[in-house]
Amino acid sequence: MKKFLQEIISFRDLKWYHWVLIFSLYLVVHVPVILKNSYSSNLAAFQAQAFLDGKLDIDNYFWDASVFEDKFYVCFPPFPSVVLTPLVAILGNNVNTILISLLISCLSMFLLYHLLKRFMGDSPGKLWVFLAFFFGSGYWWVVLTSDYINGFAHVICTCLLLMLLLELCGKKRPILVGVLWAIAFLTRQMTIFYGILIIYSLYIDQPNKKVAFKTIASSFIVAFVCVTPYFIFNYLRFHHFLDTGYQYLIYSAPIQERINQYGLFSTKYFLFNFYHLVLKGHNIIISGVMNLQAIGMDQYGTSILAASPYVIFSYKAQEDLRFKIALWSTILLIVLSILLYHNNGWMQVNTQRFSLDFFPALIILIARSYTVIPKWLFHSFIAYSIALNCLSYIIHSIK
Repeated sequence: MKKFLQEIISFRDLKWYHWVLIFSLYLVVHVPVILKNSYSSNLAAFQAQAFLDGKLDIDNYFWDASVFEDKFYVCFPPFPSVVLTPLVAILGNNVNTILISLLISCLSMFLLYHLLKRFMGDSPGKLWVFLAFFFGSGYWWVVLTSDYINGFAHVICTCLLLMLLLELCGKKRPILVGVLWAIAFLTRQMTIFYGILIIYSLYIDQPNKKVAFKTIASSFIVAFVCVTPYFIFNYLRFHHFLDTGYQYLIYSAPIQERINQYGLFSTKYFLFNFYHLVLKGHNIIISGVMNLQAIGMDQYGTSILAASPYVIFSYKAQEDLRFKIALWSTILLIVLSILLYHNNGWMQVNTQRFSLDFFPALIILIARSYTVIPKWLFHSFIAYSIALNCLSYIIHSIK
């Protein structure tokens, strides 16, 4: 047994029986969260039921639904609903989306392990980067809240992006690349910027540039074909191919006033979003007698630097310059979109959940920095991030 555990801790050459234990422990730890799943809160399940009923609109209004022409719609991209449709057909309203997210997370763990093997080899740092991603970032929060469409979509999208990155680092099959990119976009729209990594990966290592251009064109055509039904879906609901319905959400007063005056995207939102994404510290709400009782967490979240400070090591990544440019271009374009968006992903604890759109790309840079960062510093930053997540969730759960 001791040898078995040492093999897991070494985090190299893991076999199926190692993964059985890892997945089992992961699921057991989350049993309380599975049991608290709300069966009437996930818009993806509502949309799945609408598909089964042969409709585009959902029966009743629920928080974060769009209201258009006296009907209720799910404005979020449809792939999470597609995933749930067969399960809703079998189980009806008894679909536990937190359990589904945990199972998808098990697949994501397996994928990230193999991605880290490509970039870190047999380095013992793989385990630390693995723990950082799943327990020291906002990923853990979206798993815990995946009985809502927001968290559920992030969990699915992360898995798809890890698949895409592995394919781009491996066989580079253009059809599969196009399909993965398309369904990632149909889950989280900001993943459109992973097209930069696709162009780089399919072009740079191909000596015959005519073949490279054909391969890239194939991937993009496949992606466009896969996404086309989404445009039709939009047109049938909102009378315009590019109208996703976000502007028909019913927001609280401050956000609604922003949209009414400046729209969904604006430079006016930059300072608010930059502060929350980059600068904002960890914020426990203290109240009660003599202001000595922790009653909850600020749900505008914590900046990525304060919650997961190990991300700063990404600038030291020991990687080919061209690959770093492709990664950073992808990351920064997603960041720019986040900074111009009308909200920062409110209803979050110790994270900026929109950062998960670029975190799979960022984790590669973090992994490639392990050899040049003092090990005590690398490990302690990750341990701090995990501990801060634990503290935050405990305080949030007792409010």
